[in-house]
Amino acid sequence: MRAQEELRTLTLVDEITGLYTRRGFLALVEQKFKIAGRLNRGVLLLLGDLDGLRGINDTLGYEEGDRALIEAANILKETFRESDIIARIGGDEFILLGIEDSHTEAEILSSRLQKGIEIYNAKRKGSYKLSISMGVARWDPESPCSIDDLLNLAERSVYEQKQKKGRGK
Repeated sequence: MRAQEELRTLTLVDEITGLYTRRGFLALVEQKFKIAGRLNRGVLLLLGDLDGLRGINDTLGYEEGDRALIEAANILKETFRESDIIARIGGDEFILLGIEDSHTEAEILSSRLQKGIEIYNAKRKGSYKLSISMGVARWDPESPCSIDDLLNLAERSVYEQKQKKGRGK
């Protein structure tokens, strides 16, 4: 039974960052949508793509790449609420889902994350700086959409930001 529980945990929690995996994230999303609908509040989804991870892996090794992922995860955990769902959904992709309140407008979330990254980079000594391209999408209880639709909107926004930075996907 312990082995089964460990296997289940591994499918829901990322072993490198300690964040939820895509599967863990998706298992919690519908419940968050139901709560937001009952409260008649929107839900914000922030999708972040860690810039330059491939370069870190290629020049400094995968151990340093993993360290960059861990540090990015720590910044996300320190920046956002415990009630928000934070996950690593791909190699260098992170996602946050939170119910809106007066402190969770899209610009505030993006700004808060950017400030956390800047503080980390100012303290860090090393050959690279962390950077995350971000996209935000909003779920509206008045005209709900699927999580896939929300992810697609956020992905387009991330891609546009990467293009502006000159780092196409």
